[in-house]
Amino acid sequence: MKIKGLEMGSIGTNCYVVSDDNNICAIIDCDGNPKPLFDYVEANQLTPTHILLTHGHFDHIGAVEVVKEKYGCHVIACEKEREVLENPSVNVSSFSGFPISLLADSYCKEGDIITVGDLNFTVMETPGHTVGSVCFVIEDAIFSGDTLFLGSCGRTDFPTGDWNTILQSLQRLKNLEKDYVVYPGHGPATTLANERVSNPYM
Repeated sequence: MKIKGLEMGSIGTNCYVVSDDNNICAIIDCDGNPKPLFDYVEANQLTPTHILLTHGHFDHIGAVEVVKEKYGCHVIACEKEREVLENPSVNVSSFSGFPISLLADSYCKEGDIITVGDLNFTVMETPGHTVGSVCFVIEDAIFSGDTLFLGSCGRTDFPTGDWNTILQSLQRLKNLEKDYVVYPGHGPATTLANERVSNPYM
């Protein structure tokens, strides 16, 4: 498994490309000008088949339609995130001047396994930042979206956010049995072991 992070969009959203040994890959979240993503995919001769969305805020879905059109990707989000994806007022895109309404091709839930080539992502529902926020867990990696950051966590003052709920989700992550590398939606990667001892919200 190979993981590449690309900082994209107006507020530096992390887009991740996760590929297997046969160059089949999943794209996790994508915003802004997708040229860096296209350049990376083409330079490494990858075949993107899926776009996995950690949640539906505008800065994580802004480039989804363009990327989907180019590669024919299958878009997957949590079933509880439908309203966030579809409603520009809820996904906050209406305030950015470019309203976005997005339909996923299929929806996932807690415990689902999403298979992309030889990769198997386990869905972990971690609501709080939004009602349908999820983490994607694969091998020793967690793609945490805006639930968990290095030393911090996602805000909860946007529609469907809830502070008590995100604290419960952070406790779920804290209580996982082993260590993981955490790839967040913004900022640098960290480890779950580090966050357990240094993150005040955990």
